Amino acid sequence: MTTSVKANANDYAKAITKNYFDYHMNQLTRDSHPHPDYANEQIAEIENGSANLMKFEVREGRKYYKVVQVEFETWNGSKYYQQYRDSSVHSFIDKETGDVFKPASWNRPAKHVRFTFQKPEHVKFLLDSKNVDWCGGYLYMR
Repeated sequence: MTTSVKANANDYAKAITKNYFDYHMNQLTRDSHPHPDYANEQIAEIENGSANLMKFEVREGRKYYKVVQVEFETWNGSKYYQQYRDSSVHSFIDKETGDVFKPASWNRPAKHVRFTFQKPEHVKFLLDSKNVDWCGGYLYMR
């Protein structure tokens, strides 16, 4: 199960990254963008491959895979200037069971399982970029 959990975790991170990309493009291409010149510049960078958009990556821990939001540092006073750096935890995935948790902090998940990679309907949901919004709203208990 561990191998498929790792593969699913990576695909899940890609789906969240795609959700952010789609959201970002939607914001830039809407007719009412307040700064059309900036939007056009950003779109050109995306099209030519030089944009440094936020993304989501998997970090492996002892018990969990941590899905981390990674951002490009633009502040020249930072030691990470012009590099990607870990920003916040999006979710945790139990390496053995495939259970998905909302984060409680940087180092630990919240108590309750939100999804699991053991159920095919959850796998389908978690790997669809339309469902896994980059803000993590789908991880809150209803």
